[in-house]
Amino acid sequence: MQDSKKEKILKKYYREVKMEDLRRAFFDKLSSVPPTMEYVRNLILDVKLFFRMLSDPNFDLREETRRDFVAVLLYFIESRDAIPDWIPMLGLWDDYKLARYVKQKHSQEIERYFAQVRHFVANYF
Repeated sequence: MQDSKKEKILKKYYREVKMEDLRRAFFDKLSSVPPTMEYVRNLILDVKLFFRMLSDPNFDLREETRRDFVAVLLYFIESRDAIPDWIPMLGLWDDYKLARYVKQKHSQEIERYFAQVRHFVANYF
């Protein structure tokens, strides 16, 4: 996926959502994703990081980062995206690529978060 296409996807998937609704849908989705392949395990770690940063009341997340994190989480939750999640071995590839793009795009904000959080455990949930 090209960066411009990824940006369009982020804009398409972003919407205002209550944190409790996002939390419920996010954990439901996580419980259905078996960490079978390395890229899927990395995707799980990335989306957990995004969710943790979004839900941390002690961290002032930049608005653009917040919007992109919400969008990528909603994309992850959606099973019928560019590559439907039920397709064996490839179904989460597009989710992974979008999450990696968002992680790279907001790497400075993520570094700022790590600098402010004393104890970060990647598998927090």
